[in-house]
Amino acid sequence: MSAERSVECAVCQNTCMSELVMAKNQGLVVKSVEPGSPAERAGFQAEDVVRSVNGRRVDDIVDLRYHSSEETFEVEFVRQGVYQSVQMERGWGEDLGFSFTFELADQIHTCDNKCVFCFIHQMPKGMRKSLYLMDDDFRLSFLHGNYVTLTNMSEEEFERTKAQGISPLYVSVHATDPRLRGFMLGRGAPEPILPRLEELAEADIDVHAQVVLCPGLNDGKALERTIEDLAALHPKATGRRAGVLSTAIVPVGLSKYRHNLYPLKRISPEYAAGLLDDMAALHESYLASLGTRFAFPSDEWFYYADKPVPPRAWYEDFPQFEDGIGTFRLFHDQAARGLRRYRDARVKPTKLTLVTGVLPSRVLTKFAQDLSRIDGLTVDVLPVVNDFFGNGITVAGLITYHDLLRALNCTKQYGTIVIPDIMLKDGALFLDNSTVDDLRDATGLDIRVSPSRAKDFLSGWLPQNVDFVAA
Repeated sequence: MSAERSVECAVCQNTCMSELVMAKNQGLVVKSVEPGSPAERAGFQAEDVVRSVNGRRVDDIVDLRYHSSEETFEVEFVRQGVYQSVQMERGWGEDLGFSFTFELADQIHTCDNKCVFCFIHQMPKGMRKSLYLMDDDFRLSFLHGNYVTLTNMSEEEFERTKAQGISPLYVSVHATDPRLRGFMLGRGAPEPILPRLEELAEADIDVHAQVVLCPGLNDGKALERTIEDLAALHPKATGRRAGVLSTAIVPVGLSKYRHNLYPLKRISPEYAAGLLDDMAALHESYLASLGTRFAFPSDEWFYYADKPVPPRAWYEDFPQFEDGIGTFRLFHDQAARGLRRYRDARVKPTKLTLVTGVLPSRVLTKFAQDLSRIDGLTVDVLPVVNDFFGNGITVAGLITYHDLLRALNCTKQYGTIVIPDIMLKDGALFLDNSTVDDLRDATGLDIRVSPSRAKDFLSGWLPQNVDFVAA
């Protein structure tokens, strides 16, 4: 996963990076059972532990789905320490009806790379323990779009991936030159990736690749080679049914805690503009040969270069959305659609202050202006400078309690303070272990948590938190 975004995702994907993943369950722990489902008909209850299907051990929900593909199968489970088994039946295409406390029965597969850009190595002490967990788990790649290097997979796991058709996978490539890739991953030896990607394609497994771009290291000719090598594995280029479908280009994120680490350069506006120009030239070529732009710069590049994000069609089917490619465009489009319903609306006099990071503040400023056209509603934006990690970190998901408290104490803005849920764990806990209630007590302000996506904000949060006047 990308350097800065790996920690941001730790904030918003609690199922992936919570303290729960530290525990070894020796089975899938049932959280709840859907009424009327095969699981309920078989008599399953919350806290049952599913261990095997037809005698095959279940290490994760991928195993469960794969081994329970028939209409009738036997499930072994543990209830209050007692081993039991039951015959389950399902209709064609019917969901099993299980919800589990966590999707992996064994421990999460951690990363033993020492990537030169790793953001977790740039964090101070004293934060939530789960934020220091570095995952490199192919199952989380399939289930959540987490990026894996494939260097921490055993041969057994790699063969399992091919046998079970775990597709698509999201792979951190960074460079296709084996020596450069090995150096960037901190492996101390060359790390070839192309043979692995070839094997996956031959097994009909699609891959979305990622490059964390570090100026002076894997850019220039190295980046050209990387994109060219990956594009050569696209299905349109090989004639296979699967291959490398896209490549995300994300900028390195550097905190102020880079002590005794490899010296990396920050992204300048000129560098970002040059990168976007280079990508535009490549897009023309790949649209002609592959029918796709293939290599997609993340939203940060447009922010750094002070350029507007492209229109909706540029992003095609958003193949790398989870890596921050198209999030701004989707927010713009959702906001435009959602605001139509409030064209003639009126509210009792209300003031909102939307809190965000410096990076998304430009997007939210336009959103706030449009919201303020609703009669009676005034909306401002409070961009919070990240002093905790350093002002080079600009995303909303890495804002801490103390930086937000400082920003609120320095502002003249009043009204309801709106915090996006991406800043919090479980809707309450900041990165530095303080809570939303702590912030309310410290400021005396009306502080509320909202969804991060425009669609959810406009359809659910706004009508529940603002008093609309009947026409």
